[in-house]
Amino acid sequence: MDMKHGEVYTIPSDWDVGVSVPLIGTNYCHSNYRNVRSRADITVLAYVLRGEGTIRVDSVEHRPKEGDVFLLRKGSYHEVTAMPDQEGYWTYLWFNIAGNSDDLLAAYQLKEKSLVPDAPLEGLFRKAFRLVRRGQRGGMEQVQEGVVLVLTEILIALSRLLKSRNQMLSDQAQGIKQYLDQLAEPFDSERFSRHMAMSYKQLNRVFKRETGFTVYGYLLSRRIGHAEMLLQDTSLSVSEIAFRLGYADPHYFSNLFKQKTGMTPTGFRLQAGHR
Repeated sequence: MDMKHGEVYTIPSDWDVGVSVPLIGTNYCHSNYRNVRSRADITVLAYVLRGEGTIRVDSVEHRPKEGDVFLLRKGSYHEVTAMPDQEGYWTYLWFNIAGNSDDLLAAYQLKEKSLVPDAPLEGLFRKAFRLVRRGQRGGMEQVQEGVVLVLTEILIALSRLLKSRNQMLSDQAQGIKQYLDQLAEPFDSERFSRHMAMSYKQLNRVFKRETGFTVYGYLLSRRIGHAEMLLQDTSLSVSEIAFRLGYADPHYFSNLFKQKTGMTPTGFRLQAGHR
């Protein structure tokens, strides 16, 4: 049994520069489907119609599901795998993008994005398929230009959607933020670097460029904010709050809290109780 099936449309182009879409199609992926490109010479843009799968772009992994859009950028490692044991096929519409796709993605701040969840863009993807089918009946000369225009419409829509959600962080910065948001133990920069497969200096540079915070600055700001909430809304002792936030020494935590807020945790709690 083949790992996938589906229609594929070839779109001729005599363009020597810029961006073109040589192929579009639909993949119906069986549960054993797996496709790997060690260093891809194309960018893939896809919209998931049903089911769920896994994508890996270099070291970043996502699980696209129905209604999501995913991007596999040129020059990176691509791995696409259907989730096993699901009913039916993992099905998605896809564009292969040739040429200078890096600049095109960068223009819409999408070069570092691999997944845009809940993106209601099926209609735009279908528009490209209608253009191709119409061209097959009446000549394909203008189809390439039309499909590239639809591709641009999709990228504009994705960029606007991400901006409206305030989700323009790259996959790397998003991965750093997710790790820090979930950290419930003392911060260890070496462990963090191993987890992210980057040096701590690189991680700091990426995160500060996109968020304005250093890694430690973001983590400290988040923990102080969480501490303020716990001091206001719970009866946990200062020591219990310190331990919950990953600080083994309550006195160290209290000194940090005072540096950042201008008052001790106990003083903050007393003041909050009188508001």
